[in-house]
Amino acid sequence: MKQAIDTIRLIASEPDLLPHFERLNRHWIEKYFTIEPTDIDSLQHADKYILEKGGTIIFAVAGEEIAGTVALKPIDATTTEMTKLAVDEKFHGYKIGWRLVKEIMHLAAAQGYKKVVLYSNTILVPALTMYEKFGFREIPVEPGRYKRSNIKMEYIFGEETPQYTVANELLVLISAWEQLLATIGDQEAAMRPGRGKWSIKEILGHLVDSAINNNVRIIRAQEISLLQIPGYDQEFWVKGQAWQFMNWQNLIKLWTVFNQHLVLTIRTIPTEVLQHIVKVNENEPVTLSYLIVDYVIHMKHHLSQINELFNLKKDTI
Repeated sequence: MKQAIDTIRLIASEPDLLPHFERLNRHWIEKYFTIEPTDIDSLQHADKYILEKGGTIIFAVAGEEIAGTVALKPIDATTTEMTKLAVDEKFHGYKIGWRLVKEIMHLAAAQGYKKVVLYSNTILVPALTMYEKFGFREIPVEPGRYKRSNIKMEYIFGEETPQYTVANELLVLISAWEQLLATIGDQEAAMRPGRGKWSIKEILGHLVDSAINNNVRIIRAQEISLLQIPGYDQEFWVKGQAWQFMNWQNLIKLWTVFNQHLVLTIRTIPTEVLQHIVKVNENEPVTLSYLIVDYVIHMKHHLSQINELFNLKKDTI
């Protein structure tokens, strides 16, 4: 198997490969759903429903075996649908689906499309997670297009949205600091540098408080502009949450997971609401776009404090 995986290549469709298109897609449809007459017709006649309408089908080949497939089906001059992604179960875990999506997206861009859409189902969690990592965002699904599809996603080429940039920066920050924080011992994390000063545990706990409050702000600010939101007493929250007495490794996990969720929250903010106005307490009103950027700046500030405290403790040992 390893030798076959090492020789994976992606190829364009040929007439003798189309039965594999039916085989691979029929299998996953029957596994998770009920195959319908329209499925059988479109899978058995992919040349008619996809290729003859200007679409594209590609296959992944592992050794001499057809391991996966995916297609593009034009919707109009600027939009195409990515459809019928399927990978043979015995080749799961080798990122074949990732390679197929990456290549089909490259082809969509090369063919001049501005937007790629896809339809899926919320029970297909691994696939949806992969699409989200590629930059697809959920949009409303029109009723009646596909019976088994309850989610629609889109990718717009060349769109560098503020929310996507911030979400990616936050994700990089989380990944790097999760490992660094784990190198600090529980006793070191609990040491306060002086009277009235927070320990490393309390600083990270404060960042969890920040995540909790800002998550609510970000969600509510999408509903309405000119939103008045109460602030929070950070000293009161840090004491009330008892971060000083929490297991350090569990606190790291909580901070990590909550912010991973915030990555999704921020990444899926509709662009049209980024200019909604938010007023926190008596502070000057700011836009939702400013709010998410400031969240990451605030996190960096306190992570640098943790770094300084940890290095100070190491120097005094």
